[in-house]
Amino acid sequence: MDIKLVVTDMDGTFLDSNSDFNREAFKALKENLDSKDIRFVFCTGKQCERVENIVGDLSNNTFIIGDSATRIKYNGEFLYTATINNNLGLNIIESLKEIDEEQTIIACTEEVAYVLESTSEEERKFVHGSYQNVKYIKDFVEIKSDFLKITVHDIKGKCKNTAEQIGYFKNEVYIVASEHYWIDITALGVNKGTTINRIQSILNIDPSETIAFGDGLNDIDLFKSAKYKVAMDNAYPELKEAANLISVNNNKNGVIKTLELLV
Repeated sequence: MDIKLVVTDMDGTFLDSNSDFNREAFKALKENLDSKDIRFVFCTGKQCERVENIVGDLSNNTFIIGDSATRIKYNGEFLYTATINNNLGLNIIESLKEIDEEQTIIACTEEVAYVLESTSEEERKFVHGSYQNVKYIKDFVEIKSDFLKITVHDIKGKCKNTAEQIGYFKNEVYIVASEHYWIDITALGVNKGTTINRIQSILNIDPSETIAFGDGLNDIDLFKSAKYKVAMDNAYPELKEAANLISVNNNKNGVIKTLELLV
């Protein structure tokens, strides 16, 4: 198995249910990968800054694809950014509010993730789990910048339905219900797979030299960029069908243990 690029989702894949990971094991793995000139990528819906905060110094010499594949960051420098026009983003937000005002909308720009002041304390915990830089506002019309992405968290688990209801925007943006509780909306043609293709181009690495780990429905796009596709045993059935290997779950250090065996 000739691997030159390792890509992993974070929530439900690399991180355990407490949003943590085995730091000593990952440090040893990274040293092994670095010695073999194998590059490592975190690919996540989280803000890049949030990833840096969680991973700490171990994010050095690690590519971060953050904000649902709309940004690539490496050693503090942004290599790629994709945005949604401000007016289009505000129209999408208005449509989401008309469907269900109780769902939490997170509107992300290059500077900050905006959330309404009316958001409950319970929902704010979900927001701060994925976003380092957060600002609370009275109304989304206060936002004047273009959007990196618009994310929805729905505690009622109706995101697949909601994604279908805003399907009339599909010719203008990319919409994916990553699971029943989350929707990500990004610039048209921007998803985990296409952004991994950008890194592969930068590093001159082929999909046949790439291994990807995931658990969610949005990782189906990620798998399209890799020959070796590893679904966690806690993954959605649709992702397992697209995989050629099943790993032990995120609470058992599945990503690290699998790579220790394969590399």
